[in-house]
Amino acid sequence: MTAAAHRLGVAQSTISEALTALERALGTRAIARRRGVHAVDLTPAGQALLPYGRTILASLEDAHVAVAAVARDVPGRIEMIANESVSTYLLAPALDRLRAKWPKMQFAVNVGLCQRIVRGLLEGQFDLGVMLQLPADGCQVEGPVLPPAAQARTIPLPDVPLVVFAKANHPLVTRPANGGVRLEQLTQYPIFVTDASGYFHDLIRSFFRSTDTTGPRIEATGSVEAVKRSVLANPEALGVLPDYAIADELQAARVQPIQLRPAAPTLQLRAMVYRTRAPKHPVIADLIEMLGSGSRTDRGEMSAK
Repeated sequence: MTAAAHRLGVAQSTISEALTALERALGTRAIARRRGVHAVDLTPAGQALLPYGRTILASLEDAHVAVAAVARDVPGRIEMIANESVSTYLLAPALDRLRAKWPKMQFAVNVGLCQRIVRGLLEGQFDLGVMLQLPADGCQVEGPVLPPAAQARTIPLPDVPLVVFAKANHPLVTRPANGGVRLEQLTQYPIFVTDASGYFHDLIRSFFRSTDTTGPRIEATGSVEAVKRSVLANPEALGVLPDYAIADELQAARVQPIQLRPAAPTLQLRAMVYRTRAPKHPVIADLIEMLGSGSRTDRGEMSAK
């Protein structure tokens, strides 16, 4: 009950009153309450009612989508979640354009790692999630088994190269190796990344330690901006970021890319949409089209704006 009230943003007493009113209308109990236990179960009547409740909610979603498709001045709210770099460099400029097109629509953006994004979408906490993953890979979600009603669809978006970069006077920039810098040559240099744990951190650690050596020292800074500042403050440091997150600094020659052999892995931008059933809200469709239609150069220009 407490979790439901928190998710809906209301007092727990409001939930209890609503359930009492529902059971009064049904003429029987829908919830089986047990003394001293926080968990609740559905009664046979509640189980029978459940699919009809889901149908009603789906119809309400369809009604909002239908109205939004013909009336852009109707107020609404889209809940989103994304990786930090995606939120800062891709979502922010795209949402600026959407706010002009949908003036009464509110966009609430949350920041999270892969697992939180996936679970949040499957549980229906968010309408849209955007994250970076390896192509043809997934994010394992730990925790309780999700209900059968959990539905989310993943939409592949353009590939995103990772860029390893350093200050212009870094030894690996001023004395480049023929054919690229080998991973073994990075051992003596600290490498700054955003996350201390999770999918992205594991990917970077696995890549740089794929040789027989112990690999370079990898340090998490907590944010994209902190990675950049750490590299600029340390003449021997390297940083690893998605191409769109470092595009401005590369263009201004404040940092230089390091050509590695083998090359750094390429990630895929993915959108995940929650809906009880199709169609998507037209605002979400517009946003996915913006993120999916741009080339690598277009994304860099969009982040610069």
